[in-house]
Amino acid sequence: MSNLDFSKIYSYSKLRLFENCPQHYYFNYLDPEISPIKKQFIKPRDYNVRGQAVHNAITLFYHLAEQKRTFNKLKECLSQCWFSEINPQKKMPLEEMGGFKNLQHERRTYAESLKLLKNFFYMEEQNPDLFYIPTNKIKDSFCDYEQMIKSIGEKHYISGKFDRIDKLADNTLRIVDFKTSKKESDQFQLIFYKLLAELNFNLPVRLVSFYYLNKKEMVDFEVSHIDKNIIKREVAEKIGKIEETKSFLPCLNGLCHHCDFFEICPARKIINSKKHG
Repeated sequence: MSNLDFSKIYSYSKLRLFENCPQHYYFNYLDPEISPIKKQFIKPRDYNVRGQAVHNAITLFYHLAEQKRTFNKLKECLSQCWFSEINPQKKMPLEEMGGFKNLQHERRTYAESLKLLKNFFYMEEQNPDLFYIPTNKIKDSFCDYEQMIKSIGEKHYISGKFDRIDKLADNTLRIVDFKTSKKESDQFQLIFYKLLAELNFNLPVRLVSFYYLNKKEMVDFEVSHIDKNIIKREVAEKIGKIEETKSFLPCLNGLCHHCDFFEICPARKIINSKKHG
């Protein structure tokens, strides 16, 4: 895979980023000056630490033997996963390195993460028939992404990461995605996951299930009726739109103040003038 042009590989989140803000997409993937050093712009965010820690803790939990999958073990997994992408070697407390205002803020966020994991533990079915789980190398998980790269045409590839895939009794697959925020998932995410899994595993995907850990709610979507080729065409159309774009203009929305590139974005002056106008 080392000879692949990663600029031609598209994930659901990459396509979604363009739709949210073409300027952010350009900074992140295309800008000849900013993109190569984009990690320097990453700012620590408390919600990123929480989301990453909860997902990684669940992954480590599944790597345990079935008889060891207790809530106490799950709590131990969380402590192993509490690190910042800015400096993964920094141990608790992360403080500013994790985007926390102070120790109390970090403790509150840790307690919220434990609550999400408690919700997961009591929602979870007893020992599901696991077909796929991510690597347990949680600080070096790019291999998951590399292993999922598949072609959807002569020039383009897709990839992504799955939280979990189950094998169902009828020899079909069920994709499980854990949600740590209150944001609802969209229809395109459902079908993108289905396409990626079917290309990789050559088995039909019947269900995509979202576990909303905040609400302690699980929602299943039946996707077996959606043709793989129709999904390919929709993905190709979205990629084509990106490649035909000449001016990657900023999109002013509520995400601006959460953007790592806000300080250098041309939209910043517009936002600040509205704020003080």
